[in-house]
Amino acid sequence: MSVILEFLATGFLVGKLPVAPGTFGTLVGIPLVLLLYLDRNLYLFGTLIFFFLGWISSEYMVQNLRDEDPEQVVIDEIVGYLLCFLFVEPTLKSLILAFIIFRVVDILKPFPVNLFENFPGGLGVMMDDVVGGLITSVVLYLLLQ
Repeated sequence: MSVILEFLATGFLVGKLPVAPGTFGTLVGIPLVLLLYLDRNLYLFGTLIFFFLGWISSEYMVQNLRDEDPEQVVIDEIVGYLLCFLFVEPTLKSLILAFIIFRVVDILKPFPVNLFENFPGGLGVMMDDVVGGLITSVVLYLLLQ
């Protein structure tokens, strides 16, 4: 079970890359968005499932590594990126814009994203990126309308 949790938390092991794991983790979200968006209900359900799997696997990693926000955990970036498409469909343009905006939000952690950064455990790992993804989805919607 621990191998599965680590595999999920690290974004299918992408988080173990020595350089820019968050950026590469976000890239993992691109094919997932395209796959899940084949059906709107699948997208919504799949994003919810990934959130809960992320919460559980992040909690495992936080406890196992004794680190409140392990760099190798990137499922939070994947879920955050998935949430960028709540209000817009994935197109080449929206995929690229979402990637750029989400990475900037994730790195800078503007208000209110920074408020969620200090939640404890796996939920804390997930929530700042969830909020970042929601903010990105609104910005994308406004930019593309």
